[in-house]
Amino acid sequence: MDLQRLLERLDRARDAVIRAALRCSSAGELLELAQERGIELSASEAEELLPLLQRPAEELSELELDAVAGGMGVLKCPECYSSSLTPLGKKGPYTVYECSNCHKKFIR
Repeated sequence: MDLQRLLERLDRARDAVIRAALRCSSAGELLELAQERGIELSASEAEELLPLLQRPAEELSELELDAVAGGMGVLKCPECYSSSLTPLGKKGPYTVYECSNCHKKFIR
């Protein structure tokens, strides 16, 4: 799934839709929300998006743990360690990034 394209499809309603999506507890609810808002979203995209939206706030990624421990310098992809990253949008206090090299999406 290309999160950047999905976010572009949201246009001006992006913040309201993301806030509503954060309250969804199933892929079916995400699909209903998308349908209500006139957003194209496939069942597979909803399944892929749901874990990103449901990540517990207290759960830290390896990158976040490095940052807390003082080991953070340049933000790098956890998959290929490339520093060529594209921010895709916010999830609460976190930012969703996509690696331009391997296309892995992650939150920091």
